[in-house]
Amino acid sequence: MAYDKIIYWIQSLKTNNYPNSLSTTCLGLLSVFKNKLTSRNNDSYSYIYDLSAIALLLLPLTLSNALAMLLGHTFNVLELPFFSELCFHLSNLLINIYPLSFCIISGYYLSHKTTFNSALFIIYSLVLFYLISIENGSLSTAYYLPNNPLIALLSALVTFIYCTRFNLLQLEPQALDFSSRLFKHVLHFFVFIGSALFLSKVVVKVIEYFTSLISGLSLDPLTFSGGLIYQTLLGLLGAIGINGHNMLFSTKQTIYSATQENMTAWATGETPLNIISQGFYDAFMSMGGSGNSISLLLCVLIFSKERNHIMLALAALPLVIFNINEVLLFGLPIIFNPLLIIPFVGLPLVSFLITYLCISSGLVSPVVEIVNWMTPPLFSGYIAMGNNIEGTLLQLFIIIIGIFIYRPFYLSFAGKYSIRLKSVMSETLVEKSIFTNLLDSVRTSASNSLNKSSAQKRLATLLHEGELLMHYQLLQSVLDKHSFSFEALLRYQDKTGKLHPPTFICDFQLLNMMPMLDNLVIDKVLLDMQQMTLSPLHRVAINISVASIEKTDFVSHLLARLSHFSIPPQWLELEITEEAILSDNLPLLQTMENLKSHGLKISMDDFGTGYASFPHLNKYPFDKIKLDRSLLQDTVTPKGKELYQLIAKMGEIADCEVIAEGVETTEEYEFVAKCGVDAVQGYLLAKPQPLSATLKLIGQYQRIS
Repeated sequence: MAYDKIIYWIQSLKTNNYPNSLSTTCLGLLSVFKNKLTSRNNDSYSYIYDLSAIALLLLPLTLSNALAMLLGHTFNVLELPFFSELCFHLSNLLINIYPLSFCIISGYYLSHKTTFNSALFIIYSLVLFYLISIENGSLSTAYYLPNNPLIALLSALVTFIYCTRFNLLQLEPQALDFSSRLFKHVLHFFVFIGSALFLSKVVVKVIEYFTSLISGLSLDPLTFSGGLIYQTLLGLLGAIGINGHNMLFSTKQTIYSATQENMTAWATGETPLNIISQGFYDAFMSMGGSGNSISLLLCVLIFSKERNHIMLALAALPLVIFNINEVLLFGLPIIFNPLLIIPFVGLPLVSFLITYLCISSGLVSPVVEIVNWMTPPLFSGYIAMGNNIEGTLLQLFIIIIGIFIYRPFYLSFAGKYSIRLKSVMSETLVEKSIFTNLLDSVRTSASNSLNKSSAQKRLATLLHEGELLMHYQLLQSVLDKHSFSFEALLRYQDKTGKLHPPTFICDFQLLNMMPMLDNLVIDKVLLDMQQMTLSPLHRVAINISVASIEKTDFVSHLLARLSHFSIPPQWLELEITEEAILSDNLPLLQTMENLKSHGLKISMDDFGTGYASFPHLNKYPFDKIKLDRSLLQDTVTPKGKELYQLIAKMGEIADCEVIAEGVETTEEYEFVAKCGVDAVQGYLLAKPQPLSATLKLIGQYQRIS
């Protein structure tokens, strides 16, 4: 049934006669998406809430369109055709911009729920959006842009489903398997395009079928029974986000034509006025928008204790006056709300019965004018009944009845809303309004975007005006001075030749580019190692980030680079920080075991600085532990010395080689040696040096030996 609803929505947007067709239709699908996700995952509410926030961010665009249309009608009444046409032109522009914007931001959000690149995800969504729009004939004639927001969201959702089914590696030019990755991306995109074309053909056929099915309905809305059926259909369609006036456009045209003919004949005295007419529906069935939403708005303002709802109603009030109820439809929401759907559909039927009985019994005069749908309630009744106060009083009576019809349903919904809100939010968040939360989210997003933009600029400057290079620091055995190895340390040399520490790494982390930086470091170190005389006893250690070590293809990539540079795996050592250990995941353990099976050694860096180091020492197959310098700095006290000795002993018990980092004085060296460490690293032995100095140091040790 959900698929049938989607098809109805697609058809409903083929004619843009009402501005609320934009948001209500999209929000209908958002609710369907919510229901689908809820049945699959208890945490899936975050999807619909996030997409709702996205739609709310575009609400100013939608409401600007409604305002432009309102001004257009106003200037038309004032007989200012130039300004009227200008406003209507602006409205058309906004209508055509909205679907593209909605597709892009929905695609951007959903891309973060996959491993797929956001830019590629958006391209996929737009391609699908255009294909379906072209096949469906829903490109705007004026701008040749797809103008159906429902298909925009549908395209992003289909792309999301497709991309979650296939795990593609990112295109990285420096990757050894770049050509195979590129081939997979081409094949992936080609299959997607073929599927998109097929889907667009199917959509067209289904739309044609339902169009003919609806056209075949025998419905006379100018009769009592036919009118009730017609109004019920309008309410049910509106309750699921479909603009019923667009869906039943041919029926609406029939009502309008029949009303004009009847009024013309009545004016000449040939026939009495029909009770049910176009003015009958416009003036009394849609006050404040579909579902007689003005009654719900007043109900909220009078009876609600929810500050969020009151603020929402106040924000909606200026538009509801002109029968534009998008803010209410979306904000509460009404659409797909099991409690509010009942009065939303039922109140117009009650209004139908009351109005029909009042006119047929002669209690009030019949409708003699067709009013513009944007005419405010109370005024529209006055005009519809030939400038008769009876129309205003009848509308007021129906609005009051509607308030009390909506009341029990709204209060029940508000109670459930309050309970659900308190169960998922802290007290601070409960006190905030929905708009404040949204504003905070937008500000956070903007701040993150600004930080990332600044990081990109810094890295671009860094890479263009300087050079990343490797320095190597000596690690020497305490018992055997000829047993040594090196740790590779990244440095930056600016255009003046000055060296800088790797403070820029935080920018790589912010941009999620650590795997790319690690790959660059691996290649630089392996290239340098080609000039070094090394062995399984004289290794080079490389620091690897969490983001890299947790990638599924890390081991295969590393082994491929070792093979490419003809470096035996036994010459290389990897250092993993405590941050990686904190993830406590099975893939990390499997990765470490896989690396060790190929002869690589693995060290735990910064050991002893955090609580996670101790319980994980035996869990993971480390070959070495490196005691952080901060532990050595604390050895000025007896407790600090005892702690250092204890930690060094723990490494021995775990059958790991123990390295003392940051040794800078003879006294420190003698102390760590007494503690039983196996090797020492620090400025006392050697500072980090460039490759040329490292090669000389290796040569010196070889001559001595």
